[in-house]
Amino acid sequence: MEKKSFFNKKKLKYGGTSIVFTCIIIAAVIVFNVLFTKVADNNAWIIDMTSSQLFTISDATHEVLKDVDEEIDIIFCQPLDTLSANSAQNLIYQCALEYAREFDNVRIRELDILEKPQEAKKYESSSTSKLKTTHVIVASHNDPTRNRVFTYESFFAVSESTQEVAAFDGELRFTTAILQLLSDKPIAYFSINHGEATGSESARPDLWTLFETAGYEVKTIDLSKEDFDAEAQVLVISDPQTDFIGYNPNSPDAVNEIAKIDKFLDNLGNLMVFVDPSTPELPELEGLLEEWGIRLEKGVIKDTTEGYDRDGLLLSADYPTDTVGSGLHSELRKYNTVPKTFVNYARPITVLWDVDGSNMTDSVSKRDASAVLTASSTATAYSTDNETTLELNGTLNLMTISRELQYINDQPHYSYVLVTGSTDFALDDYLHSKSYANSDILYSAMRFMGKETVPTNINHKEFTNESLTITTKAANNWTLFISVVVPSIVLCIGLVIQIRRRHL
Repeated sequence: MEKKSFFNKKKLKYGGTSIVFTCIIIAAVIVFNVLFTKVADNNAWIIDMTSSQLFTISDATHEVLKDVDEEIDIIFCQPLDTLSANSAQNLIYQCALEYAREFDNVRIRELDILEKPQEAKKYESSSTSKLKTTHVIVASHNDPTRNRVFTYESFFAVSESTQEVAAFDGELRFTTAILQLLSDKPIAYFSINHGEATGSESARPDLWTLFETAGYEVKTIDLSKEDFDAEAQVLVISDPQTDFIGYNPNSPDAVNEIAKIDKFLDNLGNLMVFVDPSTPELPELEGLLEEWGIRLEKGVIKDTTEGYDRDGLLLSADYPTDTVGSGLHSELRKYNTVPKTFVNYARPITVLWDVDGSNMTDSVSKRDASAVLTASSTATAYSTDNETTLELNGTLNLMTISRELQYINDQPHYSYVLVTGSTDFALDDYLHSKSYANSDILYSAMRFMGKETVPTNINHKEFTNESLTITTKAANNWTLFISVVVPSIVLCIGLVIQIRRRHL
């Protein structure tokens, strides 16, 4: 019998045809993928499937930028085709592309500062502010001198405790930068020379940075030598260790820092004070605060039941309603799951007046004070030198606000004094998590104080969720359940099985 040729077998023919078609389809898929990727990159097509929506521009940004028609340039100081080489800079670039896609007045540009150093100079505010390839510029297209310059690092939040990158702040940086280009910056002063934790280069620059992000020009002020600028809107006193200079009857013409602050407030300025249980007595400053209905108590607040650490010092604040202070968290309370505000190592604050019993200072103005944040009903105030309980009645206040109403040309105007019993309130660990509302509270306070362009609803885009979600009480309950209840259930089941086996 004549054997059929190997190459004439039907299986080989069909198999060869299948291989050819398979190769054609694979090649077509590869070519399509390359072409589609190229078109998608050129047109900034992207579907954001990240859990924290890293690339998606929120409704809050759309709301605050909807009426902005000025042409804005987002400028990278190196060729755009080199940005994908680094994951961090590529993330910033992709976020910028999303702005260009969503807003017709925003454009992306490259400025190779190594090739064009002369062009780079118009974006440098001084001879010492040299641009680097790792800078991103947000500038007015028509007036390049109006610009904000950012390093790549400023687009990311770093955890205070772990020193690891915890969140992406691209949307917050770009949106606030655009807003800041549209109006003159108000000034936020940080007091110095009283031992304060102050300054952009200090060990704790978090509060300073928060004001910069909100669109303020931030400066220090030595009230013993300097006066307030006309554009000043807020004075921040953060963790003072020595008192401010008050009136000296023996030297009536001597410098009076308290009088300067008082005049600043009378001229519709605003004051923020951050203290804690370790802050020493400050009779002059405390006297000024009492004139605004706020008294700093000695001691520390602990909550060993609902606290979030072993010592009961880390507290999740309650939000009182129907007060002036409740306005600082009214938007937060609308969420289905209300974000927590954490207050660590706090001293109690007493409100001296009820809103209904406001203090009348003169015929055309009045002041009232109320709580913003309170401790839970299980919290107790202790003295700082021993474990004796302080006799403080009612709910313990963690943050309070007082306001003064003035009528100018028959129009109401307010000035505010905000006092927080914790200097840790504005630490990075609490500001850089969208699960915590500390930054929202402070941004709301800034809006109260007149900075309407503060974007309060733009959250940090977290890479990981490090939320504190369990209290001491809950932890004890879970420990009891795991160590006692579960073994007891297993033991009971084992006994039942053993008894049933014996009777079979």
